[in-house]
Amino acid sequence: MSQIARSAAPSGRLPLLDALRGVAALGVVLHHEAPLYGGPGLFSRAYLAVDFFFMLSGFVLTLAFEPKLRSGLNAADFMIRRVARLWPVLAVGVLIGAGWRLWVGATGQLWLLTLSGLMLVPLVRGPGGIFQINGPQWSLAYELLANAVHALVLARLNNRLLLVFVLACAGMLAWCAYVWGSVGLGDTGRNWWGGFARVGFGYGLGVWLGRQFAAGRAPVARIAAWAGALLLPLALFSLPWWPLGVVAGDLLAVFVVFPPALWCAAHVVLGGGALKIADGLGRLSYPAYAIHGPVLIWGASLAHSHGAQAALIRPLTVGAVLALAALLAISPLALGIPVRRKG
Repeated sequence: MSQIARSAAPSGRLPLLDALRGVAALGVVLHHEAPLYGGPGLFSRAYLAVDFFFMLSGFVLTLAFEPKLRSGLNAADFMIRRVARLWPVLAVGVLIGAGWRLWVGATGQLWLLTLSGLMLVPLVRGPGGIFQINGPQWSLAYELLANAVHALVLARLNNRLLLVFVLACAGMLAWCAYVWGSVGLGDTGRNWWGGFARVGFGYGLGVWLGRQFAAGRAPVARIAAWAGALLLPLALFSLPWWPLGVVAGDLLAVFVVFPPALWCAAHVVLGGGALKIADGLGRLSYPAYAIHGPVLIWGASLAHSHGAQAALIRPLTVGAVLALAALLAISPLALGIPVRRKG
């Protein structure tokens, strides 16, 4: 079952996981869009999609790279590949954000903020975002850190020690969420410390699940796989109405809902048009995430300065995010910076 699912997409990806990645990315876009216009929106808890992204990244990179890491690919070459893959599209988002600041005249320390964004160096002082030009890129910085830890440490751990690491991070995440009041940690100077627990648990669990999947353990029947996979979009949409406090609901989603959703989705085999849609959503997801923050802010600025047209500008801005993401997905930038492959 796992081998069939793994080879089902023309891109070599797991097709329903690609679709869920796209759905989660759209949830994050809508989560960040609504507050710019004064409301919580329907996806007020979609910040949790980041935890799914961490888990998914650990899962798919384990399948793609752990055999290579164990057979000669060194950590430096692995990190070069990861940065080369992520940076070009991310840089577009940073430049869009810098362009908005120039447009509105907010040029104070613009060179420093832009350089911080392009070099993925967070600024953790003060209450603002640790990446002020393109706020959502904070999670990409943590993911690259997780990639390095994966290559240097996690790939060397057996499954038992890896699980100990994951459980320790789970405890840290629960404590951080209790202190902060939610799992929405890591993006600002006030809570950057929580990002380590978030990525440690999500990415580490993804690595552990990826190893189980590669070994063919616990296959899932087709109906159960579909039902489990639907847990993610249902949770992201319905979580604000769960009869739980924010911390309990967040932790229940991250600890209990997301892992089986990922596991089940990995076992779904798609074909025909559904496979093409899933692959398209997967290709759209990263560009949409990498550029949506500054594009939404630019659109909100236009809407607030043209009050009569605000109702029109708002949906057009979301459309602009998706259109630009689609263009980036088919551009050479989506392939990353070419690097010489050694393993």
